[in-house]
Amino acid sequence: MTSLAVSRASSIANIAPPGARAHRYRINADFPRTAIVHQILGRPEAIVVLEAPAGMGKSVILDQIAGQKKLRVHADANPPKLQTNRLALWDIPPHAIAGPLPEQLLSGGSRAIIAKRPDTEIPGLPRALAYGAAHVLDREMLLVSAEEGERLFGPKQAKRIMAVSGGWPLIAFRGDSSGNLSQFLRFEFLADMVDEELVDLKLLAEGAALPPRSSDGLFPIARVGQNRRLQLCAQGLSSHLSSAVEAVISERLSTPAGANAIAETYAEHARPVDAITTYQQVGFYDKALAEFNRAGGLFFIYFHGTAANDRVLAGFPASFAHQREILVLSLALPSLKRGDISRARRLIADRFGDSANDVETVFASRTLFSREFREFRFLMLIYEDHQFSEELLATLFNLIAEFPGDAHLFRGTFYNSMLEYYIRRREFAKAEQMAQRAMHHYQSAHAPILSFYISLHQAMMALMKGDTIAAGKHAMLSAKSLSEVPFETLNDMRLQALLEACVDYDGGRAESLARFLNTEIDDFSHGEIWPSLMEFTLLYGSQAMATHFSLLAARGFLDRWRVYQITNHAFQAMVSIREAIILQNANRWSEAATRLRSIATSIDRDWVLAHPGDVSRLVDRDDIGLLLAWLRQILHEQPDLPPIETLLAATLSNLSITDRQRMGVNVWLAYIHRRRRDLTKARAILLRVFEDAARLGSIAPLAEEKLFLGELLDNKRISEFLGASSSARQVIRKLRDSGHLSPVPGIRSELSRRENKILVIVCEGAANKSIAVMLGVSEATVKFHLGNVYRKLGCRTRQEAISIARATGIVG
Repeated sequence: MTSLAVSRASSIANIAPPGARAHRYRINADFPRTAIVHQILGRPEAIVVLEAPAGMGKSVILDQIAGQKKLRVHADANPPKLQTNRLALWDIPPHAIAGPLPEQLLSGGSRAIIAKRPDTEIPGLPRALAYGAAHVLDREMLLVSAEEGERLFGPKQAKRIMAVSGGWPLIAFRGDSSGNLSQFLRFEFLADMVDEELVDLKLLAEGAALPPRSSDGLFPIARVGQNRRLQLCAQGLSSHLSSAVEAVISERLSTPAGANAIAETYAEHARPVDAITTYQQVGFYDKALAEFNRAGGLFFIYFHGTAANDRVLAGFPASFAHQREILVLSLALPSLKRGDISRARRLIADRFGDSANDVETVFASRTLFSREFREFRFLMLIYEDHQFSEELLATLFNLIAEFPGDAHLFRGTFYNSMLEYYIRRREFAKAEQMAQRAMHHYQSAHAPILSFYISLHQAMMALMKGDTIAAGKHAMLSAKSLSEVPFETLNDMRLQALLEACVDYDGGRAESLARFLNTEIDDFSHGEIWPSLMEFTLLYGSQAMATHFSLLAARGFLDRWRVYQITNHAFQAMVSIREAIILQNANRWSEAATRLRSIATSIDRDWVLAHPGDVSRLVDRDDIGLLLAWLRQILHEQPDLPPIETLLAATLSNLSITDRQRMGVNVWLAYIHRRRRDLTKARAILLRVFEDAARLGSIAPLAEEKLFLGELLDNKRISEFLGASSSARQVIRKLRDSGHLSPVPGIRSELSRRENKILVIVCEGAANKSIAVMLGVSEATVKFHLGNVYRKLGCRTRQEAISIARATGIVG
């Protein structure tokens, strides 16, 4: 006996009830199939054939007919000996080669009921069917019907049994746990199934909905249901079926033909990951690469997710991947997305040489690099926060012409990269145009995750401009795109949560952002990051941390980002600028000035004061951020300097500052006018700012200027004037309710502004001489004001004054 025969016999023996003959598998005959027996005996044809897969109860039905008619069942490959006008019952054993149909049956002298499996051929049966002497019973008649189930099992049990078995007699009468059902399925049902149907069955067991095939070899486990889709009928078979299918597929993968057929079926059902890994298991790497390219190629990660992308790329041998440009770029892309730019640079240098990391060589007019590589290198420059020259920018725009109009993914990615560049340059009109073009191409390519990124950028732009209402609309679009992504992407879900939390925070609701920073920020910081997203995260995260947690928490939040692109000076400058601003808001002005001076750039305090004409021409994100930080510092230390109003006016005329930043500068300008006792101008500017904030639904930009805004609103004439406007009242109420505008401590209200400022500087450890230099006054003036501070605080020493200031919240 062959090993396959032994396995089949073993599976039959394991599932057969005690006392059953070894060569015939029987379902429990205690359940009479009265209705179907009556239909079979009532057929007028001389030959009735019960043709169905294993477990359909064919042998049981023959036994029941035999018992009713006092006959014996002939269980053999050869036909029975016929007697005139007598009924013969022929049960052909599984996998047997049947003998020819006796001519006596065709002449009408005898009758026979034959039970066989679909793969058993009976010579002469097609002729009998053509002559009308034979009838093949519809196999679905062998299933247990709902009415028969209620009669056999009772109404209470019938519903459960029918749901578990799908009407398959094997499960309905024996249950889903009797015997070794997995082995039975493997050897008696799946062993002869074609590769394509075997894969279909595996996918159905996983919950997929598949179209039916012309040859329905999955009956009775799966049948055509609603919407003309195959569905798994025997729910109780799921665990048994999965293990059996996996075992048979593993056997089929041992042959090249079987592996190829299985991989092609996966591809046919849009399961490229399974198709690629199947090809890889048997060493068909070229076919795996071809399928990888059909499934997205360089953009595979955006259609199937990071986990699938890593799994597929890991299946290619390093030597094979190293020789294919598309695989090298696909390996480098996840490194970019994870912020590991040095790894991406190393990968492309190993494949293309050191010149691949030389921008001038890559984008030279006679470059040897492909257009796909050059676009990928452009994307790398964006992640690197590279400073583009006008010549390089023109060269990059020429690159888009090399891609055909229907290369939607490549063209969309080009515009996506340009979108990031223009956001950094604060050219929001151009950025919006790039966003719309990228969105068109990504939607045409049916790439919802890439459409999500574009909506995310548009929402971030709106928040940078202080337009919370527009940001909310784009956030809804990004949520819609994210819901259409067919794979799980936790980091992008965190991006959406952060965006929605920032929209709420801008509108005065801090709870969701505080919760995000408290629970999600660790996982978020290890996910994908790019320059504008980092700026966005630093801005809102540090502001919320400082306001609702502590200065220490805010500085810790910023420090965790310093390790990202530690050699990139632009990133480090961005972090340092944000740290300086939160120090300023915590009344730690000396530390803020020290932090600003540590940034390696030409823009410092002296440059700002000496070049008021150049202020309006700054365009770089970090240059503008540094300018605003120094203006804040000067405004606090020496608000009466003559050039300060000119500097603020020049800053407002700079077209590259965001509307959010413009709100802050207007608050400073109002502060200068109040200092100069021009309340009319101060009130007019503040009213315009507050009404704009109400119209745009944004209060976070004003909350950032709480130190200056608090002093302005402490002026009774200004606060009463603003109170006459319902829009201004609404904004002020939101600022107070969200904790951004706190009541002035009693002791602080007794000190003059100059005295408050000197007390803050004293708390930072400055000596009288340093305070005099900082404020531009004499040392004697400092001593005079310091004496007034001691008297009003009721103390005698510097240390006592510092302790009282900290206890009353004057300093953080």
